[in-house]
Amino acid sequence: MNRIPVQLANAPAPFPPADLPDLSAAGLDTELASISVRAAHGTPLLFARALAAGLAQDPAAATDRDRALDLVSVAAWRSGALGLRVDALDRLEHLDTPEQRLAAAATLGLGVDVLDEFRRRQRKDRFWWPGRADQRGYVLAVGGFRGIGGAWIRPPERVDTLADAGAFAILVAGSWWRLDSDVWGARLSVLSEAPSEVHTRDDGVSIVIGPDTHLAWVHVREQE
Repeated sequence: MNRIPVQLANAPAPFPPADLPDLSAAGLDTELASISVRAAHGTPLLFARALAAGLAQDPAAATDRDRALDLVSVAAWRSGALGLRVDALDRLEHLDTPEQRLAAAATLGLGVDVLDEFRRRQRKDRFWWPGRADQRGYVLAVGGFRGIGGAWIRPPERVDTLADAGAFAILVAGSWWRLDSDVWGARLSVLSEAPSEVHTRDDGVSIVIGPDTHLAWVHVREQE
């Protein structure tokens, strides 16, 4: 397994190199959008490539504000901006013309043949993507050793489930960290205190930790 944090849906790289598209003809400032993606814990390079992939399949979106906004939202979510998840999924539901379907799938880095399954499964399983079974249920790893660019000085010791979907509290070296995550993104933040309530969820999602690794892996057990 990897020794550094990783989002397995991004390995290998899901998009070819591309510059940030210009959507000024649609009245949108993609440079500003890219800054917002970074602030929302997304990856601007991935945002640019996902957006370019979608526009290549639906060039008319470059001059249509509503269509451009659809792709910007989906690309931002695809780049790891967790706060755009609900908006992007809502927009994906109405992208049903042939051009829009191709563009949506391309923006997600998926084949159009799995777009409907992705939309359906993501409503109940925020960690699903077509390659998860090939990864034996592993989705992403967070943390990592601080000495090589990670977040933690010691291996994680304990994991508690929080109330929000995709959220966990992780105890590391006496400090509690909050993990928010889904298939495309993960965000770690330091908690001011230990979680006051521990929750249980029967969704097959767990955090795998061990004494010999600074990583915490999100794993999903397939439901029968």
